[in-house]
Amino acid sequence: MVTLALTLTMLGCACLYLASPNQKWLSLVPPRRPLLAVGSLLLIAGLASWIAALHPLAGVFVTLHVAMVCLSAFPYSAALRGVWRRN
Repeated sequence: MVTLALTLTMLGCACLYLASPNQKWLSLVPPRRPLLAVGSLLLIAGLASWIAALHPLAGVFVTLHVAMVCLSAFPYSAALRGVWRRN
């Protein structure tokens, strides 16, 4: 259950990152509204999975923590990919 919750939360954050106008993963800008909707639904599903796996309060805080780490790391991973591509 924890693996499912982690996967859903990370996929939701990836969709939110791709919906950002400053994302650097894709060269073409994908449609924003569907990605926001899918990302929100995945984060809600991840939150429900964390709550099912843990206690409700712990599930909320773990969801927030995983989202914070992902949304902080995704821009750096895009920057590293750009550096590796140039070399």
